[in-house]
Amino acid sequence: HLVHDPLGIIFAVEPWNFPYYQVIRVAAPQLAAGNVVLLKHASNVPQCAALMSELFHRAGAPDGVFTNLYLPHELTEHVIASPYVRGVALTGSERAGAVIASLAGKHLKKSTLELGGMDAFIVLKDADVAAAAEWAVRGRCRNAGQVCVASKRFIVVDDVYDEFVERYRAEAAKLVAGDPADPTTTLAPLSSVHARIQVERQVADIVAQGASVEYLAEVPGWSADGTPNEGAFYPPALITNIPEGTPAARTEIFGPVAQLYRAKDEEDAIRIANDSPYGLGGSVFSADVHHAQEIARRLDTGMVTINRSSASGPDIPFGGVKNSGYGRELIDLGLKEFVNQKVVING
Repeated sequence: HLVHDPLGIIFAVEPWNFPYYQVIRVAAPQLAAGNVVLLKHASNVPQCAALMSELFHRAGAPDGVFTNLYLPHELTEHVIASPYVRGVALTGSERAGAVIASLAGKHLKKSTLELGGMDAFIVLKDADVAAAAEWAVRGRCRNAGQVCVASKRFIVVDDVYDEFVERYRAEAAKLVAGDPADPTTTLAPLSSVHARIQVERQVADIVAQGASVEYLAEVPGWSADGTPNEGAFYPPALITNIPEGTPAARTEIFGPVAQLYRAKDEEDAIRIANDSPYGLGGSVFSADVHHAQEIARRLDTGMVTINRSSASGPDIPFGGVKNSGYGRELIDLGLKEFVNQKVVING
């Protein structure tokens, strides 16, 4: 028979963009499997890491079940190299994933990587275009677009392209920029001024290679007329006329910027969707759900949603393929990532 034995200590390296959920997403399955967790959280959310530790303590977790490590990147290899650490789970950038995978491989440690994404959002000619546009803006601008599994590339068949563009503009214009703590806010600032500057540079690179950009709403402290920008807000933007193969357009943008592609037909849409180094999530909009599911099977991604933007939840396995990483988090798939699946044979 088959038994599942915990490996032991799992080292989790987690990002800032969902500072509580990301931690629980990796910790819950591992604790359920009998492992314990060492957390290296992002350096800009130390208070979140401290609160997570406090919550585990208040819940009655024994000492050592969940431990924060406040350490610089340079010391990461020392943790991975420890003979006591038996696995490494990372959520982060493609570059960070390559480093962690290399270190884990060097020390023969099991690893899972949840990295970046350039999720395709396909709209077919029989789709409910109004609903698709609403989901598109929601999927791109949630958390100010700072979501690895956000819809980023909107691939619309020619029959409904113009209607989708107009409806996307109208939906984006409804966004309310403001304080994230205000329940009426629907577009928050980016995580920092540095993050806003990075998005500006990425958009400028795409435009320099021949694309067009349109800003769809006003946000505090930001102007497209050359006035120096202040603060961390970036407006919802639509990039069109992207030359095929543009290197800058193949790089993930962590902001409310939608890249729009006109597809000749659904075969062309599938081709464009799969023409990406990433393979995290994707979406297909069609009135024919069965047909949408058939298209979903042809997308090189770890997850596909039908008639809604990409989703994540504790009841859904999470993970990607290609440069979006490997392994799965949550439910039984996540629980089994860091266990010894031992076969016991009776004589």
